[in-house]
Amino acid sequence: AAGAICPLVSTVIASAADGCLDHSLERAKYRASEMPQAFLFDIIYEAYRQCTDYDLDYGTECLHLALKYCKTNAKLVEGTADLWKVTYKRDLYAAESIIKDNLSQQVCVITDVKEAFAQVGFLLHESLKSQIKVEAISIALSKNDSHLQNVFSRQCYNFVCVNSKRCAIQETQELVDMLEQSNIPLLYPVVLILVHLDISENISFSIGMEELTRIKKFAREVKKKNILLYGLLVQNK
Repeated sequence: AAGAICPLVSTVIASAADGCLDHSLERAKYRASEMPQAFLFDIIYEAYRQCTDYDLDYGTECLHLALKYCKTNAKLVEGTADLWKVTYKRDLYAAESIIKDNLSQQVCVITDVKEAFAQVGFLLHESLKSQIKVEAISIALSKNDSHLQNVFSRQCYNFVCVNSKRCAIQETQELVDMLEQSNIPLLYPVVLILVHLDISENISFSIGMEELTRIKKFAREVKKKNILLYGLLVQNK
């Protein structure tokens, strides 16, 4: 048997019959029992088979039941600070807050293999690396790209894609398809920032706005798939 433990945050006290303090436990000596716990089936089965009604009502520590009825000393494993049992509704809110905070700590910058775009990816990496974990990759988007698949497997939820205006929607659609197939957007929204870097000199402002309008329409479509798409046009003249 084994179970996770964490340091006590609050002191455990016992009250007397008159409602006054009887005694308190030395906090440094005790630990809070958390999840997960693991048992050999025969151990936990036998412990519950022998336990009394009192145990079921008040003996809520399964590790102690294994010790009491099966003489099995559980291995106690120190857990991290963000480990606790979900018992009350507020525990769900706290867990969601921690998960969302973790999701915001990593971003993947995807750029075209061309030098100008790769340089933008490098500069983004340098400017953001002191604040969050940044992974910059320069690739031609492909569903079979192993590097990008590795990023998906690590559950990254934030992406910045830097490319040229030409074929931007097509490349973005490919990336959206890959995100869908990875099942990443099932639980939490994926943020995808599409940066159009236009280094040509023969480009009008109206053409650039038309491109952003198409991105806006596409963003409404992918929002239904739990992907939040933002577009940014950068013109270098």
